[in-house]
Order: sequence, then structure tokens, then C-alpha cells
Amino acid sequence: MHVGFNICTSPSIKLLVDDPIVVNPGEAITLVCVTTGGEPTPTLTWVRSFGTLPEKTVLNGGTLTIPAITSEDAGTYSCIANNNVGNPAKKSTNIIVRALKKGRFWITPDPYHKDDNIQIGREVKISCQVEAVPSEELTFSWFKNGRPLRSSERMVITQTDPDVSPGTTNLDIIDLKFTDFGTYTCVASLKGGGISDISIDVNISSSTGKKHIRDVHIENSLCLADKSLQSSSDHSYSLSFLEPKSNILNAQQISH
Repeated sequence: MHVGFNICTSPSIKLLVDDPIVVNPGEAITLVCVTTGGEPTPTLTWVRSFGTLPEKTVLNGGTLTIPAITSEDAGTYSCIANNNVGNPAKKSTNIIVRALKKGRFWITPDPYHKDDNIQIGREVKISCQVEAVPSEELTFSWFKNGRPLRSSERMVITQTDPDVSPGTTNLDIIDLKFTDFGTYTCVASLKGGGISDISIDVNISSSTGKKHIRDVHIENSLCLADKSLQSSSDHSYSLSFLEPKSNILNAQQISH
């Protein structure tokens, strides 16, 4: 007499996707999980590390589809196989949704002088910062009056160490001159594309006969005009300098 035995084995699976997966908002993303072993045949379940699966998720066996993905859908998704033999098998992938947001700038006076005023003949630094996902795709470009700027001895463009101040670029103007007046534009973009750039304009111009403005309201944020000037929007701003007797920074929003 021949007796047959079914040998039970624990499940094994693999994901037919990259890790991580970087996508643009609005795209449809499909995650595929397949069994590579297990007796009896494992059941496959998709879970999200934090929170439930998006309501719009479409499940078909081991395939998970998210139509028109958004930043809120980003995170780690895991496929779990279980057949009640041994431990369940689990494979995960991280979905990253590209994003650029919260552009802002600030002005730093000459660090080698005790006073906080920005003056002709001294150094001034314009810093531009954005929140970027993924941060490694972030690139910056600088323009003056619409023409590309390149680093030089008097205009030094740097990108801050991401561990110190992530998503930040600086334009150092050494020995500020009246010929440096104009509109400076910082443009942040992602190498992967598909996301609108963030553009911040700062207009530097000369002004005479104006009194020193100390408090400036920009986008509901109180700034001190004779210290660093900050903004949380990607609008245009005007920075005005008094003639050499005063040479103190004034500021006003010039456009929306």
C-alpha cells in the first residue's frame, strides 16, 4: 500500500519592484508580489507601515495599485505571505513621491563686522531654502536680471552641507557695489522632473531720502530689516540700501 504525504513548507516571496520607488504626484503606481515557495499555497496581504492603505488602493491578489498617487500616499508598503507554517514571509518597498515646498530666503549681513547693517563695500549673503523630496535630486540655479550666474571671486555660489541646513543654497556677494543692484533669482528644481520649480526673486536697489524702516511685515511674519530678512513664500521682494551715509537695509514686498 502506497501512502502519500504532503510536505508543508513555510512561505517565501519576492517583489517585482524597485526599492525605493520614486514617482511624481498624479502617477499610478503598481506593486507586484509573487510567491516563490510554500506549501500549502500562502495567502498574500499588503500592509502599510504607518496607517491603513489609501482608500483608492486597488488589490488583486498579490498586486497593489494606487491611482493618482499623492504625497500623503508615500511610505513603506509590505507584502506578507502566510500559510500557517513557520513564520510569515515579508518583503517591503518604500514609495517616495517627489515634492518641492516651503521656499524661503534670508539675508545675512557681513559676519566680519559687529553691526547688523548691510552696507556698500561689505559682504552680503542671500540664502535660499526649500523642502525637497527626495533631497538628493535637489538642484539650484541663480540668476541676476534673468541671466544665469556663475561662481566668481566676488559672487560665490555654494550649497550648504545637508547635515547642517538641508535644502539650502547661498549667494555671497563680496564687496557689495552699486553695480550689484538688480533682481536676483534663486530657482530650485528636482532632477527627476515632473515637479514645478520654486522661484524666489530678491530685488536689490539703491534708495535715497528714506528713513530707516525697522519692522517689516512679510507674509504675516515679523522681520527686523536691519538684521536677517526671512520669508516663507516664493514671491518677489525689494531690498533697498540708503546712500553711503546710512547704508542700512530697507525692505518691502513688491509683487505677488
